[in-house]
Amino acid sequence: MATASIHTAATPVAPLKKILFATDFSHASMKALPYVTALAKKFGSNINVCHVISTTPLSIGAPEAAPILYQSETEAAVKQLSDLLNTPELKDLTAKSSLPSGILGDALANEIRENGIDLVIAGTHGRTGFRRLLLGSTVEEICRISSCPVLTVGPDLIFRKEVTFKNILVPTDLSEESLRALPYVISVAQAYGAAVTVLHVLPPETASNPDAKSLSAPVRKRMMDIFTPALNSLTTEFMLESGDTAATILKVANDKKADLIAMGIRNAFMPGVQLRSSVAYRIMIGAHCPVLTCR
Repeated sequence: MATASIHTAATPVAPLKKILFATDFSHASMKALPYVTALAKKFGSNINVCHVISTTPLSIGAPEAAPILYQSETEAAVKQLSDLLNTPELKDLTAKSSLPSGILGDALANEIRENGIDLVIAGTHGRTGFRRLLLGSTVEEICRISSCPVLTVGPDLIFRKEVTFKNILVPTDLSEESLRALPYVISVAQAYGAAVTVLHVLPPETASNPDAKSLSAPVRKRMMDIFTPALNSLTTEFMLESGDTAATILKVANDKKADLIAMGIRNAFMPGVQLRSSVAYRIMIGAHCPVLTCR
């Protein structure tokens, strides 16, 4: 695996002036609202509450009913958006709603592009009765098409009275792609006074290698060479752990009581990729805190 070149220039702080809250009005998606409002208050962001009306299976099977179904869904969505904009949580914030229709990915991509969105926030769907590795097709599509970072709030989120970010976990495989989240990490860490833990996970077999400590020393140095210039103004810890990558990241996040996991990712959401076996996917559905992904 190619490693990232050492960054000598300061990493720019990312703007978070325009947030898109993608919602289907379900309980799962509304779990993301506290993070939308908290970040908007902290950064003075404008909020776009977006619901996409897409083709339903019933309208495909019964095209003659499509106009009636569309009108009914539109009227219901207009009321729900209006109710949402008038909630106490959004009362003192600059917020608007949008109700595009069409193919989900195309409509969302257009909203992001036309509104200059800096961050998309969405809640993911869990499954009752038994655990399944499903984020929900809406969030998968958002992650696939989004040209800006996506903050997902998963089904295992531990509810907190106050939304804050005091501990941020940054997993890295030392690739250029894994550094993409840094501008957002810096923005959030500076705004909240957060400590940052940079984590690299070694293969499971290294755990039993008696020479693991000496062999991993160059990796630790590499991590510090790459990340220290960008994070030198923040309280930063560097960690090396051995094990299954996703499971280890989730364990460290729990141990550190992380308020955010921030990752630069590559092709997890590209067509043809086995998404549900990817590290990014497993972290997003298993994390007890929000997960920020940057493609």
